[in-house]
Amino acid sequence: MTTGPDDRLAALRAGLEKDIKPLGDRYTDDQLPLGMLPEIVKTLRGHGYPMGDDAPDEVAGALASEELARVFPSLEGCLMVSYACARYIAAAGPPGLRERAVPGLLGGGKIGCLASTEPDHGSNNAAMETRAVPHGDEYVINGRKRWISNADISDYAVVLCRVTEENGREEIRPVIVERERSPYRTRDLPKLGLTAFVTSEMVFEDCRVPRENCTGPAGTLKNLQLVFRTLQWARCRMAVVSLGIARAALEASVAYARQRRQFGRFIGEFQLIQDKIYRMATEIDASRLLIHRALTSIQEDRRSDREASMAKAYATEMAVRVTSEAIQVHGANGLSPDYPLERCFRDARALTIAEGTTEIHKLVVARSVLGLSAFQ
Repeated sequence: MTTGPDDRLAALRAGLEKDIKPLGDRYTDDQLPLGMLPEIVKTLRGHGYPMGDDAPDEVAGALASEELARVFPSLEGCLMVSYACARYIAAAGPPGLRERAVPGLLGGGKIGCLASTEPDHGSNNAAMETRAVPHGDEYVINGRKRWISNADISDYAVVLCRVTEENGREEIRPVIVERERSPYRTRDLPKLGLTAFVTSEMVFEDCRVPRENCTGPAGTLKNLQLVFRTLQWARCRMAVVSLGIARAALEASVAYARQRRQFGRFIGEFQLIQDKIYRMATEIDASRLLIHRALTSIQEDRRSDREASMAKAYATEMAVRVTSEAIQVHGANGLSPDYPLERCFRDARALTIAEGTTEIHKLVVARSVLGLSAFQ
């Protein structure tokens, strides 16, 4: 008898609950040892979690990611960013680099990152200061990136740079940096939530990268569009991480409301608790629909900045609201580390900043509606 998508998703959920959730509980605030990642990826694949292009489509991949984010959001974030790096290298990297990098990135033996944000410039790429200057057969990179997911543990980085050519012309271009061949320094930056999902500062000091790792003038626009499309995909998948966190908070609240008694009744019988459960469940479903719409648009190779920004902004803010309500359902117990809610709240709050703040995404959406830009 064949199994359908719902059966496969249920099997994945059961496998993650058994083999991955204990790791999520253990490494809540500690970095997962990198040596474990290949075995973890092997376990995930054994349970049907898609890596690379294993998923039949983007929505199926998002459903699987939601299940992983529900039990170990930091792991899902780490693998998602690494896969985003692999996607770009597979599409735009030189052949030798593709052959070295992509299998390791998809297998967990190597880690990738996407580096755009700088200490003085967040979403304003036009003001970017990190520079790549030609020198013979190489580009020499100097500059800093900050709050870059996976950077401290990365082996590969897709770095947005202000590239200067011999004729003096400057363009923003993605440069693929292989750390072993082109070393860069990193420093971990502690943060409020998702503490096992490292974010870091990157320092490039006369970092020499082969010219072939930087797209040439003929392919500049195409590959810059590709990196922005990869960022849109990453924003949607970051929204999926929020969705998994919110689901974990809702499920914990439902279980608690069914067993906690006050005034001789289960608290789930009180109307105010039921109102909270209604709003939590509805916002989670609305977020999922926005995310799936955006991912379908990206998969169909349509311009998707509006859809991706709607999904990312709404889902991440939704997770903050849902985890806050979940704490309220639990009362004082919701504030205790003996329950998962305070961790869910911290994790959710961190995601309203990552991959573009909510405010930036609001401006992107409003620009597409009004036809007027708040950006210079």
